[in-house]
Amino acid sequence: MVTTEEITLPLIDPTIKGQLLDPGVIGFSFAPQIVFGHGCLNRVGFLSIFLKAKNAFIVTDKEIEKLGFANKAQKYLEKTGIKSTIFNEIEPNPKEETIIRAAERFKSSNSDIVIAIGGGSVMDAAKVIRLLVKQGGKPSDYDATKCTIMAVHEFLPPQISIPTTSGTGSEVSIVAMVTTEKEKITILGYPLISTIALVDPQLTISCPPKLTAMCGMDALTHAIEAFVSLRVNPVADMFSLQAISLIHHNLKKAYSLPEDVIARINMSLASMLAGMAFNQKSVGLVHACSHQLSSQCHLPHGLANAIMLPHVLRINKKVSAPKYITMAGSFGLELENLPQDEAANRFILEIEKLNKELGIPMNLSECGVKEADIEAMTPNAMKDISAITNPMQPVTKELVESAYRAALI
Repeated sequence: MVTTEEITLPLIDPTIKGQLLDPGVIGFSFAPQIVFGHGCLNRVGFLSIFLKAKNAFIVTDKEIEKLGFANKAQKYLEKTGIKSTIFNEIEPNPKEETIIRAAERFKSSNSDIVIAIGGGSVMDAAKVIRLLVKQGGKPSDYDATKCTIMAVHEFLPPQISIPTTSGTGSEVSIVAMVTTEKEKITILGYPLISTIALVDPQLTISCPPKLTAMCGMDALTHAIEAFVSLRVNPVADMFSLQAISLIHHNLKKAYSLPEDVIARINMSLASMLAGMAFNQKSVGLVHACSHQLSSQCHLPHGLANAIMLPHVLRINKKVSAPKYITMAGSFGLELENLPQDEAANRFILEIEKLNKELGIPMNLSECGVKEADIEAMTPNAMKDISAITNPMQPVTKELVESAYRAALI
């Protein structure tokens, strides 16, 4: 008989870095439960009953509330006898003090479930509201660069996440981003993941073209950075490649023809699949840089990702070119007969072409970013948790500065 003491297992370091890069274990979680379909918002009451909820805390923002989605959900909840409170104060790049205030409102309203209706900021905020309700403290106490993944350790109140954009994949991830007074921080933990992702592409039809473009490029960045990540996970790679294909074939349609239902359905699916991929493999230098552009220069996250993506791809090309050629196949490009370097460049040029067709600015200076901003952003980008899985290592000061400067003009 063989005892466990006789088996040599890979050592798993219980820190964030060790959890992300442990080469000895490949895992894949299909959590949360996913309900996907055009018009499926009408399931929110039934699903809340399934979770034994009696009093829902609906988290959204003012723009989404104006579109009537929160009130519509509220009516579906009322039909099943569930009371609800709407908190509509979430801003883009949700602030720490807003989330603290929302957690207090959750408790004072005797709520027992969070229903997030909105984009990534709303869904991320909802995750952290649950965390504070259960474990206390403030969001910055859980900054992933300062504590282990085990910092988020309690079973949290249930959450139904209902995305209204096709970009962040937050409905299926264990990650939440919060903006403090000094920086944008990452909070990471398995209990943060939504209990149910209720993905209704119908809610994305009202998304204006500019936002559709930025969110779509956000999803494409998730899929690409997950595919080239240092982590090894063939299951996640399948989701990345499918997301890349769906985005390439549908994003321009959703942008130019906002009411194209099929394009919207495919983009919602792509965003979700890309989220499932990066949830397992993380992202890279694009995100490490864009987090600082959002917190310090106030650029929308998807816009920052779209601008940084081609420039970081050029930096990582030295170690990732074969994977670029594989992804180019998902774009429908036939590059097998070209030299590797030329084929990789063609893939990058295709992304730049897509940015141009979507009206994305070609450089950061068009968005008001200045050379002086690079010095302030670089240290935080270097220590950003996303940098850990970037294929080109180490992520040095010079590497980060070169990415910012390439994207600046």
